[in-house]
Amino acid sequence: MELFDGIAFAKQREQHLKERVSQLIQRGSRPSIASIVFTEDPGSRLYTQKKLEAAQRVGIDFQPIFFSLQDATQQVIDAIDKLNTDLSVTGVMIQKPSKQLWEKRSGEGDFSKWWHSLVMNIEPKKDVDGLTPTTQQAVKDGTWIAKGLVLPATAQAILLVLEQAQVSKTDSIAIIGRSDIVGSPTFFALKKLGYQPILLGRADLANRIASDQQLKEFDVVISATGVEHLVKGSMLKQEVILVDVGEPKPDIDRQSVENIVTFLSPVPGGVGPITVVCLLENVLKLC
Repeated sequence: MELFDGIAFAKQREQHLKERVSQLIQRGSRPSIASIVFTEDPGSRLYTQKKLEAAQRVGIDFQPIFFSLQDATQQVIDAIDKLNTDLSVTGVMIQKPSKQLWEKRSGEGDFSKWWHSLVMNIEPKKDVDGLTPTTQQAVKDGTWIAKGLVLPATAQAILLVLEQAQVSKTDSIAIIGRSDIVGSPTFFALKKLGYQPILLGRADLANRIASDQQLKEFDVVISATGVEHLVKGSMLKQEVILVDVGEPKPDIDRQSVENIVTFLSPVPGGVGPITVVCLLENVLKLC
């Protein structure tokens, strides 16, 4: 089994990125990211700190802007509007908080509607993490590059991992998890590149398990559901390629797959570190 080292891979890309940022600064332009973070979510604070440290290493300005989940939605939208018009800010993003924490804070309402009300206000030309409806539609259409937009950073990281695993266009690929910032954009990006992936929700997977269909026809399985140990060795074919995008704990039950997998991108240490670098690379594309 080849255990992919995302940390080492990310460090290599960071070094190249640092050189590109230096050249950009010499030409009089310093890329910068402003990130809205909700303080009640420890995961958001941790990921923001990692992004801040990586940005500092390569010379990109990274400014966290903190809000409470108790703050009025309009207050956050007003901050986004200011960042949209701030010429010193290249990229704007929002660290998505836990749905459970948001529901505790409000006690009512629709999390998806609240989240959409925020991201729809980001200027697409500053949408560094592919959050806006405009960017997501462009990804679905396969036109994001032509329109000067960027692929969500995690989706971009997954593509890089698949490249390292030498996945071919004839390989059958399953993506588990339909989220707007991971599963769906990865699916459409792979389609754009000429692959033929299948996108499965958790209900689709449950039906496959119930019918004993499992995931045995797939050469590559990418899992991004946030359900710990959802994917087990008994569900997979021999010599499968696995990309775990679970968060914060692994989707893939590593112990049960070690004897059948040929390539594993694990959690932690796989897609995560590369996602941070891809976010920083995105801000250069927006420049």
